[in-house]
Amino acid sequence: MVGLWFFARRMKRVTALVIGVLSASTAGAAWAQEAHERVGGAAAAAPSNAELAAAKKHYADAEKKYKSGDFAGALTDFHAANDIKSTPQAERYIGLCEDALGHFAVAVDWYTKFLAHVPPKMSTLGDETRKRAAEISAMPGKVHVESTPAGADVVIDGRPQPTPTPFDVELAPGQHLLEFKQRGRVPASKMIDVAFASAQSAAMDLEAEPAPPPPPPPPPPAPVAAAPAAATLPAVPPAPEPRSKVPAYVTGALAIAAAGVGTAFGILTLNDKAQFDRNPTTQTADNGDTHSLIADMSFGVAITFAVTSIVLFVTKDEAPASTTSAQPPTRVARTRPTETRPVGWSVAPMVGSRSGGAGLVVRF
Repeated sequence: MVGLWFFARRMKRVTALVIGVLSASTAGAAWAQEAHERVGGAAAAAPSNAELAAAKKHYADAEKKYKSGDFAGALTDFHAANDIKSTPQAERYIGLCEDALGHFAVAVDWYTKFLAHVPPKMSTLGDETRKRAAEISAMPGKVHVESTPAGADVVIDGRPQPTPTPFDVELAPGQHLLEFKQRGRVPASKMIDVAFASAQSAAMDLEAEPAPPPPPPPPPPAPVAAAPAAATLPAVPPAPEPRSKVPAYVTGALAIAAAGVGTAFGILTLNDKAQFDRNPTTQTADNGDTHSLIADMSFGVAITFAVTSIVLFVTKDEAPASTTSAQPPTRVARTRPTETRPVGWSVAPMVGSRSGGAGLVVRF
């Protein structure tokens, strides 16, 4: 009877264990199956049944929390399950939780672990995870740029930034050259390595420019050697101003005008003579004498002005005679410039009983 009682008690415990295993979630069953496949039948490395049951519970609780949006709580349970037995499912979920919490670098690490051994039945999830890992790896990093003192102009990879320090900028993953410039400060530069989806600071202390060196003293003045007395040359008198041609132009113009007047009155004289020959009268004779007198006087004045104009045009100023100084060589001879007198002229009429004319007096 005692033996039957112990046997019944043991069967009751086995039945309870079987019922607990069958009531586990479908995800937990899949997780357990994958764990057994990874173990490969090595009984010595496999966790105990109690540990597997705890891992299943953590995994099931983590799934519920993840679906409800509690990523931090789900992350704790997924880690607990994966610590007992590491599986691709748990690694993927850990990456998803870190991604949702903004821990992109950690998320990529867990995505990489999952992609290292993706089960064939999870190939579609593997493609999605690979795409998401590539997107995160291309995300720019945030860099806070500052300088001491503030207000420096910064050039990043050859591109001037729109605002002085401090400022924030997003840079693609990789190395970048930052150049700092500020008035009165020594320019400086630094290379930074930006990781994807990261946040970092880049600070630079700018030193003050050194004071410029004092200017060198001016060189001493060169001694001036006295010129020898024998080399002194006599001063050259200034050239006289050229004679004005205005009087020549004026007298020429008067000669032309007088010639025109004489010609006109000569024509009138010829006309008076023709009238006298046809009809001799005293009035016609007097008119002829008067016109003839005026014509003769006009031609005389024209000839006088013409000669005067020609003389004024061809006359040149005489150069002053060079004089040799009789003084010692140390003194310079001085000469007075030639004085130029103004040209003057006057006209005096001359009238006779049967003739007339004009006289021109020119002074120069």
